Amino acid sequence: MLDSQPGPTSNRIKLAKEIGLDELPTGCGSEIAAVRGDGRVARELLTLGLVPGVNVRVLRRGLGGDPLEVSAGGHPVCLRREQTRRVRVLAVSDPD
Repeated sequence: MLDSQPGPTSNRIKLAKEIGLDELPTGCGSEIAAVRGDGRVARELLTLGLVPGVNVRVLRRGLGGDPLEVSAGGHPVCLRREQTRRVRVLAVSDPD
């Protein structure tokens, strides 16, 4: 049965949009939404554990942003920018 009285929640909602893993700031975490593309590179990413639903965090970036070291499901993985663009994550933000 549903409670008819609202709880102590904020009247603000959070918006989620899909961005590339390469766009996620260093130190931030998110959840993988999808791995785009087909072929060898997408299969390799999936084999490394970068599958939808897994939590991922950006640990470090090389000079110029390439390569990118991430933690996927608690395991560190280094990826090139070309690969991180294929991994789509959910970015959550508050509306202004």
